[in-house]
Amino acid sequence: MRPSSRLKDIAQALTKWTPQDAPAMTWLLPELRDVLDASFVGAYRPLATDQGWSLEFMYGAGETAASQVRAFERWVGQLQGSNRFLAYNPYSVDLQQRNRALLRSELARSVVAELNEALYQAVGLPGSDQVRVLVCEGPRLLSWLGATREEPFTRRDAGVLRYLTRPVEERLRLERLLQPRWPSTLAMEAALEAVGRPAFVVGPKNTIDFGNKLGSALLARDPKGVLASIRQSARKASDGAFSITPLTVLGAPPYLLAIQKEQRHGLASLVSLAQRRWGLTARQTHVLELMLTGATNKDIAHQSSCAEVTVEKHITELYRRSGSRSRADLARRLFFGGLHA
Repeated sequence: MRPSSRLKDIAQALTKWTPQDAPAMTWLLPELRDVLDASFVGAYRPLATDQGWSLEFMYGAGETAASQVRAFERWVGQLQGSNRFLAYNPYSVDLQQRNRALLRSELARSVVAELNEALYQAVGLPGSDQVRVLVCEGPRLLSWLGATREEPFTRRDAGVLRYLTRPVEERLRLERLLQPRWPSTLAMEAALEAVGRPAFVVGPKNTIDFGNKLGSALLARDPKGVLASIRQSARKASDGAFSITPLTVLGAPPYLLAIQKEQRHGLASLVSLAQRRWGLTARQTHVLELMLTGATNKDIAHQSSCAEVTVEKHITELYRRSGSRSRADLARRLFFGGLHA
């Protein structure tokens, strides 16, 4: 697609910014709605909390945008119990979805179509077509950005989003790093990277506003487990997996600095403790150890010289004995659940 002069102007405007400017989405979405001839254009960034999911921001442009934004916020507030957000994990977006402008026909092959239909119905857009992109910095989502209308979108429309994805990514990254809130400054980022252990800045609404690279990797595996562990550590510091430091500045809302404590036990020691605490057999203990290294059921079956269905039975029993519901939950209980206490 050869970009028009208007698209070039929009891309150029995204690169001109100072911390005093309004967020780019406040002016970009109306421009994009006009370019795409869309009925609605929206952008949002989800956040995992210990209560479920919330939104760090949500913007919309269209005649009924205000009501659709409110409906979507209500929809998000009902999501519970999953590390994923709708059809993707915002802390570890699938590689095939990162920074790719996709039409609805392509989305139907990569996400659950029924989920999209239920969402469109909930926000008052039944029967609408869609084009969207997950704007990412590495694996982490910076913003969902998309448009809807009754008439089908075309490859050219997807090309418009594709052309703007890179400048939108750069703008959102800069807005996040250089916004006036002091916990999000470049100095804070450099300091947390130097810690050498997973570290997070937790906001006043018990949401993770920033994590260093090790923290982001941990958060991608189990966002709700990390938040629950930080919350437990804030209540009972001696038993928690994180060291908690209040970050207070006169006139600013309260933040917390959470740094994972040094692991007092290696993996083998924790597995041994789990064997005693949960009354595991030798085979169950072996399966647990392989699970924690990231081995799949098929890998475990091969290394254990047994059928895959047998491995599934062992894992089901591990969940029952540990009170877990998934691999991520099992790992959280092992590493963050006070097993060594």
